[in-house]
Amino acid sequence: MMVSISLMSCSRHYVQSLKIQGTPSAKVWLQDDTYNVDSVQVLVKKDHQDYKVLLLADIQLDWWEPRLKNKALKQVKELIEKTKPDFIITLGDNVQGHYGDRMTKRLIKEMEAYHIPWTVVLGNHDSEGRRGRAWYGNRYEEAENSLFSYGPSNIHGVGNYPVLLKDEKGNIIYSFIMMDSHSWRPYEGGGGYDFIHLDQMLWYQWQIKGISETQYGEYNPASGKVVPNMCFFHIPLMEFADAANAVKDGTIDTTRVMGENNEGIAGAKVNPGFFDLMKEMKSTTDVFVGHDHVNNMSIDYQGIRLTYGLKTGPSSYHLDKMQGGTLLTIKKDADSKPEVDIEFIYLNK
Repeated sequence: MMVSISLMSCSRHYVQSLKIQGTPSAKVWLQDDTYNVDSVQVLVKKDHQDYKVLLLADIQLDWWEPRLKNKALKQVKELIEKTKPDFIITLGDNVQGHYGDRMTKRLIKEMEAYHIPWTVVLGNHDSEGRRGRAWYGNRYEEAENSLFSYGPSNIHGVGNYPVLLKDEKGNIIYSFIMMDSHSWRPYEGGGGYDFIHLDQMLWYQWQIKGISETQYGEYNPASGKVVPNMCFFHIPLMEFADAANAVKDGTIDTTRVMGENNEGIAGAKVNPGFFDLMKEMKSTTDVFVGHDHVNNMSIDYQGIRLTYGLKTGPSSYHLDKMQGGTLLTIKKDADSKPEVDIEFIYLNK
């Protein structure tokens, strides 16, 4: 068993404890590996029917707050019953606090009860308690209806993995790429939030090429031979701040802006260039994050839509008017280009 000293929630001080780390994935990834599409989880969109994906952000189940925990689960249920999604994705900070392991088991039990495919990405609070990050990945990977995958253990993070959306003929019409944006890290002059690492970026690039080559026989955006993609992780890219500033300065088309920001963007202190890589690959149409609880601005920025998911749970700071979920509706018939509609589902109007 590996041992580390854990830093607990910023809102409470717990006695330092030894962490049970969990079991790292046996998967490894190398850049020259042949892409194996058969190893990727697949969802199927029925012809002539919309495909609905419900995003839940910052549920933050906390053992120390039973009333709020129960309210959070009630709100999850209300959103699922209201939207009737085909797939559910959480955007991190699913749990918080020292007993996050207990709350993870409770969340898994809740999600499994709906018998709908679901998955998660991990946030900065998800492994702050007495278990290591790998332990949480193990639990989510074990759940019957969960599509979570630990991902390669030789790149940074727990939960770097793709999910493919196919039509009834087997064509890949969209890919969903989940990534771990990690937690806290040291910087010169003090700590701050982490970022998407270089090995994750190379893995993302390999995924985009491999998925497109599987569908079209080649990766060639210039001729339209690239499968569109959405990325999901927890901590926002620095470009979320750039986009918000462009809205504030009036230098962006505000007809392509939805939602509102009520706080600053709490991202990393350095920019690793992931957004530039996404632009270069010409596959990613949307990026969805959580983390900043009273932001839900959605901005079409330099060809990629950057969207905050609505905070779902009542724990931690929030605004009652900005509680809910985010519904993605993917439309595609015949050979038309897929269209994605984004709708914020507010619980407290």
